[in-house]
Amino acid sequence: MIDRKEEIMKIAIVLFSENGYDNTSTRELAKAAELSIAGIYYFFQNKEEILFSILNSLLNKLLKSMRSAINRDDTPQTNITRIIDHGLKEVIENKMEIGLLLKETQRLSPDQLVIIRNKEKDVFNLIKNEISRLNGEGRLKNLNLTATTFSLLAIISFSHNWYDPKGQLSTKEFVAETTELFLNGALK
Repeated sequence: MIDRKEEIMKIAIVLFSENGYDNTSTRELAKAAELSIAGIYYFFQNKEEILFSILNSLLNKLLKSMRSAINRDDTPQTNITRIIDHGLKEVIENKMEIGLLLKETQRLSPDQLVIIRNKEKDVFNLIKNEISRLNGEGRLKNLNLTATTFSLLAIISFSHNWYDPKGQLSTKEFVAETTELFLNGALK
């Protein structure tokens, strides 16, 4: 059973995604949640805290998923394939939240922003460590590891704008093609 706080967050995700954070009033959110404004403030101090809670929850799920993709006994190539798979599944399941993370993070307070940025760095570092392992095995071209990591993150994150699991590519095919592209390039 979903608790009331989570229900408010789910409603806010939709409203913030459809209308934008700045264009969604607390009054609209309260009405959609069938609460008074005071009812919203019972669960959250302000609208900013709602956005922070959404993004923090998303990044907690993403971190957990990325950690579960990595097995130190497996090759970095296998782990990177799982990272792509897990990352894409998180994007599909949390499409609107990913959009909010990419568009609305600057609305947070400085303290909240530090927490979100640190979690983003944790995700980045998990991926970069696997790319570094690949490099350590001598299997990576002479590429900048930071740029390579950001490239993989961009492929995964920005797929929320265009990827449709019901479209031409199944999730499995998308993961396979992305892994092939990332690990071997597009040229024959």
